[in-house]
Amino acid sequence: MGTIKEKAAKDAFANMLGIQVDNVGEGTATCSVVVTEQMINFLGVAHGGLIFSLADVAFAAAGNSTHSPSLALDVSGSFLRAAHVGDVLRAEAEMIHTTKRTGVYRMQVFRNDELLATFSGTVFRK
Repeated sequence: MGTIKEKAAKDAFANMLGIQVDNVGEGTATCSVVVTEQMINFLGVAHGGLIFSLADVAFAAAGNSTHSPSLALDVSGSFLRAAHVGDVLRAEAEMIHTTKRTGVYRMQVFRNDELLATFSGTVFRK
């Protein structure tokens, strides 16, 4: 069936956006994307949906790294800074709490070492 990294790398939506799954560990994952002209909103900055999607792909990979399937129950977050064309964005997801049926994760999106957005999410372990 393949590893979670291999499965996540075949995610059609992530691939359409150019999101790369860089690393998957036990309860962790990192993903990256380069912001292109097609990812800019009407204000001239990277669309929030791109930043959220990058964090969500990392969340999915991290959540399924220890138990699959793990399905998102909720995600909430804050956008702190804007990203621009040419920026390389990196999302890091890590498990911060787990039970037999749920897991709580923290996702952070960076440009180099600058924090752009932070999210938290909960998965249901089916």
